[in-house]
Amino acid sequence: MQVIRKWLTIVGVLLLIAVVVFAYGYNELSMKKKTDVIVILKTIDPSVEFWQVLIDGVHEAAQEFNANVQIWGTEKETDVDEQISLVENAIEKRPDVIVLAATDYQRLVPISEKIKKSGIKLVIVDSGIKSDAADSVVATDNVNAGREAGEAMKDLIKGTAQIAIISYVKDAASHIDREKGIREVIENYPEIEVLGTYNSEGSEQNAYLLAKEILQVHPDTLGIIGLNEPTTVGAGRAIQELELKGKVQLIGFDSSFNEIKLLDEGIMKATVIQKPFQMGYLSIKTAVEVVKGKRVSKLIDTGSLLITKENMYVEENQKLLFPFVEN
Repeated sequence: MQVIRKWLTIVGVLLLIAVVVFAYGYNELSMKKKTDVIVILKTIDPSVEFWQVLIDGVHEAAQEFNANVQIWGTEKETDVDEQISLVENAIEKRPDVIVLAATDYQRLVPISEKIKKSGIKLVIVDSGIKSDAADSVVATDNVNAGREAGEAMKDLIKGTAQIAIISYVKDAASHIDREKGIREVIENYPEIEVLGTYNSEGSEQNAYLLAKEILQVHPDTLGIIGLNEPTTVGAGRAIQELELKGKVQLIGFDSSFNEIKLLDEGIMKATVIQKPFQMGYLSIKTAVEVVKGKRVSKLIDTGSLLITKENMYVEENQKLLFPFVEN
């Protein structure tokens, strides 16, 4: 009997050791397994510096947080159908998490909810959707960024004036929110009339032609606000060509090389810069945390800052204006 007890004790100990070893090994494997992430941007057009800087942030975080990242995007930000198709393809590949910069506030809702129903985590970056399907949203507070642009325009305009707003993609949440913030400020100043919001349909050239037409048809226009990098650059070209520097005030968003040049030359008076590197970095960090079951904030504001010619050479602002971009 004692022999049997002895053997049973030995077998029990061995089983316990086996369970511990198995659990430890499983945890080790889980820790080492890379998180599969598919990032779907509004566009991968290399001419738009904002997305290139954001992609740098994605790569940096992927290395640091052990993520296997694929980056997809449409050729043009206006191609909503193509982006929906890309999301469909991503769902079929079953990554752990999809990071999405939505081109359309409403049309991306059904496919985003399909992501969730498929058991795949969803993190929104830059531009949101009309749904709470995302586990987290990593973006600029665009209403506040719009207010910053509106305040800057109000400070530059003296007396009665007309201004115009040029958007890039009409139904993108980021542009809807920026316009909302601008109008919230301007409506308090009845002497300033907003002629309208003009849609450039995802083209810098269209933004240039629109700005030129606005300034020729409405010669009393004293201000233009471009809601992103291409619209700002397009409007700047029109002001420069019509020799209206100093008369027409230009406020923009983002900080491409061409925008910094416009700012330095005095054609653009201010730009509201976002932090695309930080946006890309935090979107991947958050995606990995969501997959691991960690608690994350529903909304992560990556911040914005108004840059003028006067403060653009401050060392801290220089780091934001010239983040490293891979060539």
